[in-house]
Amino acid sequence: MPPRLEVRSSLIHRQGCFAAEPLPAGTRLRAYTGELITTAEARVREADPTRPGIYTFWIDDDWAIDGWIGGNESIYINHACSPNCHCVREGQQLFIHASRDIALDEELTLDYAYDPKTPLEPCACGSAQCRGYINEVV
Repeated sequence: MPPRLEVRSSLIHRQGCFAAEPLPAGTRLRAYTGELITTAEARVREADPTRPGIYTFWIDDDWAIDGWIGGNESIYINHACSPNCHCVREGQQLFIHASRDIALDEELTLDYAYDPKTPLEPCACGSAQCRGYINEVV
């Protein structure tokens, strides 16, 4: 049985995904589900101003998953510069795992590490190690 997660208001960004039970380090939390698309299509969707947000998760240089179409609560995992989760790739699937023990009601976070060559996206994670931007630092 998968661990219980809950989507609710986040101090980081709009909605967030929270632990509805304590989660031990290493726990596989969810697959990042959605429509498998090319990265060319992902660029088009990310630029679409009518979409409510960017829910594409890039697998590699050729493929991405659009969680807005067919996704689960993992699309609400926000960015943090000191995340408590990480992704494990298995073929064209991505699985989110707890990087450390996560407490009940703690928000789940990933380091989005946007391309440093793209426009800088300000970060609001609130971490003591916040680098100020969602973009990866090189």
